[in-house]
Amino acid sequence: MTSLSSRVTLGLLLILLGISLLACRAIQPAPTLSGPGNISSEAAKVSVDRITYLDAAGDVFTIKGDGSDPQRLTGGTRVSSGPSGPFMAQSLNFNNVHAWPTWAPDGSKLAASRIRVTGDQSAELTVQVLNAVTGRSSTVFSNNFPGLVAEGSPHYLYWSPDSRSLSFLASAPNGLDLLVVDTVSGDDPIAIERGAPLYYSWAGDGSSLLVHIGEQVKLFRELSDHVAGEPLATARGFRVPAFSSDGRRVAYAVHGDSGESLSVAEAHDVDNARQVLDLGAFSAFMWSPDGSELAVADQQSPNSVVFERLRIVAADGESVRTITEDPVLAFYWSPNGERIAWVALDQENRRFEWRVIPSAATDASRSRALVAFNPSRDVLTMLSFFDQYAYSHSPWSPDSTRLVVAGTQAAPFERRNGHTPTGARVFVIDAVGDVPPREIAEGILAFWSWN
Repeated sequence: MTSLSSRVTLGLLLILLGISLLACRAIQPAPTLSGPGNISSEAAKVSVDRITYLDAAGDVFTIKGDGSDPQRLTGGTRVSSGPSGPFMAQSLNFNNVHAWPTWAPDGSKLAASRIRVTGDQSAELTVQVLNAVTGRSSTVFSNNFPGLVAEGSPHYLYWSPDSRSLSFLASAPNGLDLLVVDTVSGDDPIAIERGAPLYYSWAGDGSSLLVHIGEQVKLFRELSDHVAGEPLATARGFRVPAFSSDGRRVAYAVHGDSGESLSVAEAHDVDNARQVLDLGAFSAFMWSPDGSELAVADQQSPNSVVFERLRIVAADGESVRTITEDPVLAFYWSPNGERIAWVALDQENRRFEWRVIPSAATDASRSRALVAFNPSRDVLTMLSFFDQYAYSHSPWSPDSTRLVVAGTQAAPFERRNGHTPTGARVFVIDAVGDVPPREIAEGILAFWSWN
């Protein structure tokens, strides 16, 4: 990711953010929380098939997909009993604002950015790890430089597949720092790379990172301080390089004499990459969950905000099928690989629309519209960098039947009871049936757990 233009500091932003969030805390009613005394010993270990959301006041919650059992993890006080005896969640503190809650793959914990306004009115940016049930938190990183990595994002957070290590981007004077911290050992974070723009993905076993920094694609086979990555290519025209879920293959775009192309290589044999698909001037791509195919969106103009088509190519390049040639802003594989959801941009009516299609489809005729909506500011950031956020923040339910989104609904799905609440809401969308979107909470960001 790139930091905001000209490396902005947080001073004015935090003053405005603090004023607006404190006002929200004063006027926003808290959701009715179910009794924490009902938490079972198994549920206290992991949080399965739940949504985390961030409310307008900057507090982190989790909730079931049907809107039941909301649990506050930050900003309130509650006492209950767990497997280890009584516990108390974080006490109410109007000076703490959280951002971008991020599930660990096993559901046991989340990471989040925290902005704390100190007594001298300066801002302290930290990365917090939260127990997914009790809300207990620990600080794993504190910024030395008060900058953002993207609009509204103090950090970018991305767990390793084994849920032990947390990787993140933090703003630095000369770009972005890519760091990894072992959240179990408590050791200090290790610095992997510095620069901008910077995008990356984890290998499936959590041992390696594939990094795109500037115009260089590098493979870090070992994660420790001062270890140089193995150069794979000089590349541009894309953002995020892709590890297949099993870690066997890597994919990235390269620029050649005839233009951009998608290259695939075996991770153990990166010197023999093969070109599997010609691309437009700018592209984004992601592996299918089983690693047999890649979904690829591209466009001819590198300055366009939308992609012109969405295709699926076999890993060996032997087959290609076009899913749609309508404008695509972002796309996401379902966890079972049977569907692809994408966000279409209706420029004439100035609205966004979620659509879904079977991944085996050969054209857009089998796609269907799910909901028209206007995203919250943070959701718009997520959609703008979807090929990075898709690895760390899932809109899909673990069973591949529903999607969670945050924003406001647009016609023709608006409420018909004469009242539409102001502010962003959290909606669960049926991706396989005809159940209307269900509003489950007030919130500006929402993501489903991975399990």
